[in-house]
Amino acid sequence: MVLDRTPFYAEGGGQIGDRGELVGERGRMVVEDTQRAGDAIVHVGRLEGELAVGETVSARVDEERRWGAARNHTATHLLHRALRDVLGEQAKQAGSWVGPDGLRFDFPADAATPRDALREVERRVNGQVRRNVAVIPTEMSLAEAQALGADMFFGEKYAPERVRVMRVDGYSAELCGGTHVAATGQIGSFRITGESSIGTGLRRIEAVSGAAADELVADRLETLRTAAQSLGAPEEDVPARIAALQARLREAEKAAREPGGGTPAGRLDAAAALTGAQAAGEAKVIVERYPDADGAALRGLADDLRASTGRFVAVLAGERGGPTILVAASRDLVGEGFDAAEIVRQVAPLIGGGGGGRPELAQAGGKDASGLDAALREAARLALEVLQRIENG
Repeated sequence: MVLDRTPFYAEGGGQIGDRGELVGERGRMVVEDTQRAGDAIVHVGRLEGELAVGETVSARVDEERRWGAARNHTATHLLHRALRDVLGEQAKQAGSWVGPDGLRFDFPADAATPRDALREVERRVNGQVRRNVAVIPTEMSLAEAQALGADMFFGEKYAPERVRVMRVDGYSAELCGGTHVAATGQIGSFRITGESSIGTGLRRIEAVSGAAADELVADRLETLRTAAQSLGAPEEDVPARIAALQARLREAEKAAREPGGGTPAGRLDAAAALTGAQAAGEAKVIVERYPDADGAALRGLADDLRASTGRFVAVLAGERGGPTILVAASRDLVGEGFDAAEIVRQVAPLIGGGGGGRPELAQAGGKDASGLDAALREAARLALEVLQRIENG
């Protein structure tokens, strides 16, 4: 359907066409796309009822979708300027796609963009968003646009008489016929979601803005929290904990390939310890005695448990080199009041010694091995009492 005039934006300049509806007295068209055919703007969609040539219709653009595309289109201009500022003027636009849910931006490059450069680009774009400066459309002659220094891209054609320049006040100017926000603050926020190769000498950045950017951050933070809980570590320690777990996995795989392979010499088996664990609310409780283990082996097992499981308490005993008691807990339990050092201080006299440590890991050594079983039972009892208080709030 073609109208004598329309508020619908026809696909062009990388931006997709508008959707919405055209409503008449006897029917309506659900507009699924808007395209340009010569000088005509063509509304494409499904007709419900009847519409005829000469009738008057109400043209209603999908406002939310239009605003999404406008945010992403202005964000594309900010991205282009920031990318050239960080990587150099050679990073000029070689293609783009702008929709309501995101944007793609293609540019020439022989290698992947470093992560620190992408972060700097993202910071610069968000800096312009926070400035909340005006986005100003101005019609002028092509000569005036060239004198202004407006960017003109490969593959785009402009009438020589009059062109439309979109200026982000004090930052960028580009020839553009698309829809835009009135001020950069309306973008809300901007996040790069990926950077990849799309062919020899061409790279593509994908990004989102507005509510989609907020949702992306929220989803990734929730993923980080879940990973931290599974690892029993603070969120800032997740990368280091994963690296340590991968190193232990490689060590275990190497040992398994060797003759008589299994758990590396001197290391206790965390998987076996977890198999025998009991549940106390959401926590796993491991209470074990290892006659051939010393304090170092018990600490290694506690580290392995911390790297391989989430909410846990371990009460461990060893005899090599003298009786040893060790209590360990995940950091989330420590944050809720669990104190391994306090438990160890209470049971240390049962093995004729003393000890201490931190709330998440404490150890006691002594001289009286005959009291080791009693010390292990008492430490387990105290740990379960604390766990019960925590689980009961």
